[in-house]
Amino acid sequence: MERKRFLAVVMTVMMVISMIPSMVFAAAPSGELGGKLKIKGLAAVGVALSADYAKVTPEGVTDEDFTFSWSRQTGEKELTQVGTEKTYTITQDDLGCRLVLDLTPVDGSGLTGTLTAKTLEVAATEEEAKAEDTQQAETADGTENAQLEETADNAEGSQDSENQDTDRTEDVQQDAGNEQEDGSQNTEGQPEETTEGTDDSQMKIYTEDQLQVDENGNVQTDGSEKDGQAAGEDDKDKKTYEATATVEDSEDQICDFGTVKSDLEDVEAQYVQITNTGNENLNFQEISPEHFMVQDITEPLSAGESVSVWIQPREGLEPGEYDDMITYRTEEGIEVSFEAKIAVEGEDDSSDDEDLKPSDEPSAEPTETPDDSEAPSAGDNADASLEAQSLDVNTGSLNFSDIEENYTQANETLSVTVTNTGDGTVTLKIPKSDYFEVMNEDGSEAVSGIQIAKGDSLMFMVQPKTGLTKGDYSDTLIFESEEDSEVAAQVTAEVSVKEAEQEQITAVQADPESFSYDDLKEGYDTPEATTITLTNTGNTTVSLMQPYAEYFDIGELSASVLEPGDSAAFTAVPVTGLKVGNYLDSIQIAQTSSEGQEDVLTTIKASATVSEVKKIYKLSVTPEELNFGKAKEGYSEAPEAQKVTVTNEGNTNVTLNAPSGKNFKIGKLSATELAPGESCTFKIRPKEGLKAGSYTESVVIDNEQQISAEVKVQFTVKATRKAKIADPADNKITGISSDGYTTQSKITFTAVGAGMDNESPGKGDVRYVPYNWKVINTNSWSSAPYTAAFGITKAGTYTLTVTFDRQKYNGSEWKNTGEQDTKQVNFSITQAQTVTATPTPQPNGASAKTAVKTGDTTNITPFVIILAIAAGCIVGVVVYKRRKK
Repeated sequence: MERKRFLAVVMTVMMVISMIPSMVFAAAPSGELGGKLKIKGLAAVGVALSADYAKVTPEGVTDEDFTFSWSRQTGEKELTQVGTEKTYTITQDDLGCRLVLDLTPVDGSGLTGTLTAKTLEVAATEEEAKAEDTQQAETADGTENAQLEETADNAEGSQDSENQDTDRTEDVQQDAGNEQEDGSQNTEGQPEETTEGTDDSQMKIYTEDQLQVDENGNVQTDGSEKDGQAAGEDDKDKKTYEATATVEDSEDQICDFGTVKSDLEDVEAQYVQITNTGNENLNFQEISPEHFMVQDITEPLSAGESVSVWIQPREGLEPGEYDDMITYRTEEGIEVSFEAKIAVEGEDDSSDDEDLKPSDEPSAEPTETPDDSEAPSAGDNADASLEAQSLDVNTGSLNFSDIEENYTQANETLSVTVTNTGDGTVTLKIPKSDYFEVMNEDGSEAVSGIQIAKGDSLMFMVQPKTGLTKGDYSDTLIFESEEDSEVAAQVTAEVSVKEAEQEQITAVQADPESFSYDDLKEGYDTPEATTITLTNTGNTTVSLMQPYAEYFDIGELSASVLEPGDSAAFTAVPVTGLKVGNYLDSIQIAQTSSEGQEDVLTTIKASATVSEVKKIYKLSVTPEELNFGKAKEGYSEAPEAQKVTVTNEGNTNVTLNAPSGKNFKIGKLSATELAPGESCTFKIRPKEGLKAGSYTESVVIDNEQQISAEVKVQFTVKATRKAKIADPADNKITGISSDGYTTQSKITFTAVGAGMDNESPGKGDVRYVPYNWKVINTNSWSSAPYTAAFGITKAGTYTLTVTFDRQKYNGSEWKNTGEQDTKQVNFSITQAQTVTATPTPQPNGASAKTAVKTGDTTNITPFVIILAIAAGCIVGVVVYKRRKK
């Protein structure tokens, strides 16, 4: 018996070991890190960010496997570390920057490599971040915002229902902003169902936009349309790196710049569109082709995104043909290429042959014979430089008669004839001269570009220019060929301008000829002086005498001797101390004649009016208003006193009276006697112990002259406010029917937080805001309205749980306190009448059952071996017992 018992115990232990789930022995994740690390949370100030390992390999890594480094990207590659915790809360300093998360495996974790993720640019608010997130999602790969579903058939092992299939569907919601990507059901804390035999594989939670409701209001739960959806998921998750290049306006995908001259400045750029046709981001490297300039792609190119880059030939290319293959390379090893070509022509240089004469012997070196089709005709002026050119004039000098100074037009015109004595047509360049004008035979202006055929002549008329002053003028006029500047004929033109006899004129002009001071008041300060300019408008030299006046102070002349056209200046200003009245002076400008007499050249009228001063009394205060702000009732200390400045803006002394106030304390004046322009100060502050209310007064500063100024003062005492504290007992869930629902019902409910109706919060107020709800899975709200809808396809009794965040108003915004309150409501689901859907035939055996994927990759071979050994032991015991019998 002891042996049998021992054997039975051994077999039992081995069977138990074989039936332990393989996940118990699953090893910790190890190996090279891969996949894609994401960051949970919106890129907005105040949001807490964390790592998302949903697409990281190997599976099963957690926060405990890594050390964290959060950095702020302030330039293209400049990083500043801002945190090393598992989570990071975005601050105001991060606004406009990107945040980078670097993960490094901890020592001894068995993991190698690193992981990096980056956010979008940080926005000021979550609403702005969501808008940016949406814009990024629209341009990203089509897999963003997709609803993913996995479908599997699960067969029950009973004899009576062996052909029955149970569909099991598991929804995965993927948020476009990477805020939440959780494909597993969250069953932690799930209340037990009261219906016996409830199977979680028979129930499905729908979100509002996933519900399919027929015209009768019933939820359609037939899953046949989802069949086969899981097929190909492995292909969808496979990473692909691909890109294409498309040349705009080119079917051959070639940037062909054609044939251009050696000057490449005017060659327009062409554009090429680079498109990421894979499902992963591409990071392009900088390139620098030899013969072309191209635009680098500096930002990562998202899946499905395109960017247009320019390409242009480099300046300074030598003549020749260039055909390059331009290749963009990425850090991921992808290459995308396109062709660029251009032909550069050299400049037509004929200068080497410009000295070649018909009689010259040809060079011994062979020369390239041009194509007959391109050879110029014998009379083609473009090749005139290849023919011998020569010009001649009929005279070598043009001598003009003397001209009297100040002439209005030259009274003599001479001619010169230019003859083409060469072998071909000459394009004539007309000479330019500072002293002489060259005209056509008809008197019109001669211009360059006139062609003279072989043996022909042209006559030109030459005359002195108008306005030449006294002197001798000579200039060489060179008629030359535009084709060859060395082919020229020249003639010398000369003329003398003699001084004209004229009448001697003595005249001086004053500017201004009169001036006045009409607004002087008795006791005036010296006004700004008037400047008078004297100009010699005659043709003789004048020697001026110093002018003088009775009622004006006259300044010294800047010059006393003036040549014709010269000027001098002096100043005049009323003398100080003139009494009330009108004053008139004639300031004479004179010179001493050769006979010693005084000659008056011009007279300047000067006047001044002095009026009686009217006494003006005027006071001003700065500032005119004082606001001492607000204080709570029972304040212990009055606001700090503020200073007021009083200024005498009149022209007469004033004596001030001390100001007073009812609810405000008024300080002592720093001075009571103020001369014109002087100021004094005093201080004001509210009195202590003022009751709740608004206090406004006008503090008056008056004087013995019955003028005054006032300053308005204001102070508010606020009654103490009691904070509004919402009662968590008022948190509730509405919309759940006590009559229950069917498996085809659309269940809609609303979460109402206590204090949510507080539209004018004050500091210290408390409210509760719905945070998330849970039936089978947990679902969160990000903003109002706090309403949701779902459906359950399995009969039973369920509990809806809503969690409320407690928030406190800090004076400017609501902040979570970290405390929460939960409310629950129970409801029942009954089985609705089954609607049998006609199955759709599936190609390639799509209706065949497939095994459920559990995600457990543990090798089960050892457990199968243990089970086989246990089975062998059982068989051995049975045989042994039969033999003994």
